[in-house]
Amino acid sequence: MVPKRHESGGEGPGELRQASEGFVDLSVNYLTAEEFQQAFARELFGGAVFVPTVNRLPAGQPVRVTFALLFCETRFELDGEVVASLPAPIATAGAAPGVSVQFREPPAELRDHIERASGIQLGEMPPLNADFPRAEPRYPARAPVLLGIDGRAISAEMADVSYNGMLVMLPSVDLDDVEDIRVAIEHPGTGRRIQLKSRIANQTRCDDGVMVVGLQFAYDFDRADEVARFVDELSSFHHARALATVSGSLAETPLESVLETFAGISNSGTLRLVRGDERGKIVYQEGEILYVTIGLLSGTKALDRLFTWDDAQFEFRPEVEPMDGVSGRLPLAPAVLSAVVARDELAHLDLSGFDADATFAVDADRLEAVDSTLDDVGREIAENARLGFPLGAMLDMLSCSDARIYKTITELVEAGVLTIAKD
Repeated sequence: MVPKRHESGGEGPGELRQASEGFVDLSVNYLTAEEFQQAFARELFGGAVFVPTVNRLPAGQPVRVTFALLFCETRFELDGEVVASLPAPIATAGAAPGVSVQFREPPAELRDHIERASGIQLGEMPPLNADFPRAEPRYPARAPVLLGIDGRAISAEMADVSYNGMLVMLPSVDLDDVEDIRVAIEHPGTGRRIQLKSRIANQTRCDDGVMVVGLQFAYDFDRADEVARFVDELSSFHHARALATVSGSLAETPLESVLETFAGISNSGTLRLVRGDERGKIVYQEGEILYVTIGLLSGTKALDRLFTWDDAQFEFRPEVEPMDGVSGRLPLAPAVLSAVVARDELAHLDLSGFDADATFAVDADRLEAVDSTLDDVGREIAENARLGFPLGAMLDMLSCSDARIYKTITELVEAGVLTIAKD
């Protein structure tokens, strides 16, 4: 397995020494003007930089980064703080050790500072999405969000943000008649919160039971600077985190090998998986899975499902990412072995005749005739079929493995109890 880390702009290891005022000094060198321009386009434009170093600094550590432009004998300094580290052992998995640093100045001010300090006119950045221009660009950012809706508090996760609104993912709930929403956004690094009124601009239900909702902020003009600063901090923090992320594809390496590798070199970590519109997450610490989620599923069921994703992209960070309202700890090694067995069992079944949206008709007479031979799973499937639940819903609702559900449905079809309903 050779997962890829976002490459940093510097050529050589960064230097580190303890500075005054509680700062730690770091340095990064650029040999050519082209290399420096490329570093700006990859890293600096977003308010962050990855500094190669074998020293692991804690998140929140104040640092002063010296940029040495060797091609023009120019140096300048920028202050910031460490967001994340990639420790030296991860270099054995194909990534460079170092720290990602978020600068204290917002990206727009940072660009001016760099141009003044370096004397170099930096190239223009292309729009984030030229096909869908917006009055205000949206920046990718992940942060916990609490939605206040008609007296209810609903947890959600930010997907992207602008000065005017954001996109969030939340459990599928009925928001058709909702107009005003109060949102509380928490900075994932500092824990600082901002509260804003908002309204629903659009919403889409995804196949995995998650709803994607576009929210438009509504705040007084005198809060514009406060909101802009908070959004800048969120986007820069996310960008800095991404620079210290190891990424790869499950098409190249199976999930059990990915987990085994990272668990062997880091005693804690967060592994995110993406397949199309679906999102999964595995968080572990010291040989134990703290939680695993995919859509609305969690625990063993979610882990088994993730192990069937052989074409997903993954991102790994050597830190525990907290998540409210999710529990279900699992011992890492036995849970992985069980998920591999469940995946192999599923692979031996013929699922060509099944569709997640399929519903079933129930023959009451045949059901009564074989009732004494059915176990609890068989009876539960028959009851859910009678109530009109589609196959996909039954796979999510029943606690047993997907393989057992498919096997039982096949047996009920062969016994004449169930038939796939025709549209």
